[in-house]
This record gives sequence, structure tokens and C-alpha cells, in this order.
Amino acid sequence: MRIPAVAIFIVATIYAGEPDALSISQTIQQRHLPYNTILSPVFASPTSGTLVSYSRCGDSAIWTGHYLAAEAFRYAATRSPEALANARRALTGIESLVSVTGTNLLARCVVPIHSPYASAITQEEAPNGVYTGNLNAVGHFWIGNTSRDQYAGVFFGLGVAYDMIPDSALRGRVSALVTTLLDFLLAKNWAVVMPDGRISTVFWGRADQQLSFLQVGRRVNAARFARIAWRTLRRSQPRSLMRCLMTMGLTSNSIWTPSPFTT
Repeated sequence: MRIPAVAIFIVATIYAGEPDALSISQTIQQRHLPYNTILSPVFASPTSGTLVSYSRCGDSAIWTGHYLAAEAFRYAATRSPEALANARRALTGIESLVSVTGTNLLARCVVPIHSPYASAITQEEAPNGVYTGNLNAVGHFWIGNTSRDQYAGVFFGLGVAYDMIPDSALRGRVSALVTTLLDFLLAKNWAVVMPDGRISTVFWGRADQQLSFLQVGRRVNAARFARIAWRTLRRSQPRSLMRCLMTMGLTSNSIWTPSPFTT
């Protein structure tokens, strides 16, 4: 199984020395972010350094979210301007995955129509559905059939970035993006609906994922999502557990309280 470079980067930031982690981060910037979202480069041969194409576009959303989280953790630890710039770039990529669909749906991947890699990418991802959209008046292909794990990776990255990077402009972008994503899912009753009306997946029966997304939502936009998060929690838990939570003081007011791990 091929392990994406961003996963190696996250592990490296924990276990390896700083030079190793920085080297991996630079490689990701140089080779894995042609259009601001994570892609796997394809080389001319196993020993070649000549890049000929890109692959694994269908997992671009989830790994871009993880990469955003990794650079956010790096910034929290080092206050590195590079880490902040990299996080902003990844956030721009995730914004493009939402803007290109035209409906606020999250795309798996996005690539310019005139990219030299577009043909290979769209052929590989044809089973997921290839759609067209525009970003800044430029035509792009985007990949549909979005799965729950793509959303999970993106919400993970956005939540970490909001808490780890105390930059008001970046936090404003994160808040707006989380609000857009959640409003789409809530309007569709937690179904992921393609532009043609086809449902690629649903979050029905997955209170764990609904609540994790809503917790990010109430963190970045409490006025919009705090009460929705609390109502979802109450519906998803047995009455005995709810009584226990209330006995412990975890009433609806507690959902407004910021995490003790955040700034």
C-alpha cells in the first residue's frame, strides 16, 4: 500500500528530528501541491526524478485536510512563517474544493481543464464522476462521489487550524468555510448530494461524525451551530446517558464553552 507523503510528514513531525520534518514539508510543497491540494506525483520510472503525471486525486480532500493540520501543529510549536504560509496555501486548496462545485458540496479533487495532467487524472477518476466548474473564471474538472472520510479529513484540518493558528484572517476564512460545509450537509439532511441529484453517501446513523463536525462548527461559529450540536447530542444519546451528563453539569450551556486546549 502506498503511503501518502503527508502521512509521512505528520509522523515525522512527531518522531523524527526537525530537519527531516522540514525536508518532507519542502518536498510536499514542491511535488505534491500542483493546484494547492495534495496529489501523488507519478515519475517516469522508479529511479527517475522526472515528474510525468499525478495520481490519487480521489483522496485529495482528506489528505489536504491532514496536511493543513500538520502545518498548523508546526506553526503552534515553532511560529514559523513558512508553516503559516503553507497552512494558508492548503486552506486555499480546500476552499477551491468547495467553490468549484457551485453548490457548496465538497469535491474530492480539482484540476484545471488545461492542465497537462488533466487527461490522466480524469481517466483514473472516471468511476467517481468527472464534473466541470469554474474558479476565478478558469475552467476546472472536479471529482465527485465524495465520501464521508473526505469530509472528515477536511473538518479535522479546519478544526486544528482554527485552534492552533491565532490569526484573525485565517480564522475568519476557516469559520466561513466550516459554515458553508455544514449548512450544505444540514440542508441535505446529512446526505452528500451530487449536482445531478445522485447521493454519493449519507451520514445517517453516524452520530459520531455528525457531532464531530458540529463541534467544529460550534467552535468556529457558536451562534450558528451550538444549539444544533446540543440537539443532535440529545437525539443521539440514551436518556440514561443524558441524565448522567446533566448530573455532571454538562448542560446545554457547556456546549458554548471553548475547549481548555485552545487559545
